[in-house]
Amino acid sequence: MPLTYLDRTADAQTISGVLHREGAVAVTDLVEPEVADAVAAELRPRLDAVGLESAGIFNNELTNRCGKVLLTAPSAAELVEHELVLDVLDEALLPFASTYRISSLSAIEVLPGEKHQALHRDDTVYPIDIAGMELTVGVMWALGDFTEENGGTRLIPGSHRYLRAWHLPDMDAWENTVMPKGSAVFYLGSTWHGGGENRSNGPRLGLVNTYCLGWLRPESNQYLGMPPEEAARFSPTIRALLGYMPHGASDDLCGSYSGPCEAWVESSPRPSWRAVRGHTARPEHAKAQGGG
Repeated sequence: MPLTYLDRTADAQTISGVLHREGAVAVTDLVEPEVADAVAAELRPRLDAVGLESAGIFNNELTNRCGKVLLTAPSAAELVEHELVLDVLDEALLPFASTYRISSLSAIEVLPGEKHQALHRDDTVYPIDIAGMELTVGVMWALGDFTEENGGTRLIPGSHRYLRAWHLPDMDAWENTVMPKGSAVFYLGSTWHGGGENRSNGPRLGLVNTYCLGWLRPESNQYLGMPPEEAARFSPTIRALLGYMPHGASDDLCGSYSGPCEAWVESSPRPSWRAVRGHTARPEHAKAQGGG
């Protein structure tokens, strides 16, 4: 199954439909190249400082990775809270939660000579598999052109149909994501993917955001990576995505907090996140039935 490519005129329902059907979909030219250039320029000092310190068997030996992206590159907020991206996430994740949040956020630079990263799923950080329920969605942004030669992200379209992580798809059925700077590829947490081999003479830089259901613990601790005094500089949407807002509604809250916090978001910044979920009765009905 080939990877489907849409352009930025596609609406969220169309993108989400392909994402659910095929496990991945690329949207080209989602932001202007200048936006990608600005993020890349802000990331450059930290990428150079961190170098290959995260290199290893899984992350590979010639791949630079760095976290704390918003601290380093505040302009990346435009990508993290991009309106069309959030609209697609609403379609993909809100059937299973009231909100979603950032699970991980990393810059990944694949250097010349790098080999293929091992293909993997992102949802295996959670010890559950529920048919039809996606726990995470990843969005890989191209901060430079992605090509077959420079290691454009490898994906196996259709591989999300294998429920258990040990039920392997055809691991040779992958293809590279080929898209211009400013594009993004969406993929479900159950879709097999990995970094590609870089056979070119230059690096391939991308920014990967993974978002998880709001009631799940994120893969990376966002509070330590973005403490309140730093998070307060960003929009309510970014702060909510970082976890500075509870999940749920009324008295059914997960992650509630009462006290001083300059980053805390008191009410949902997106109307789509205000849906009351998990309630089987109105409070007055529950009281009439003897609820405590």
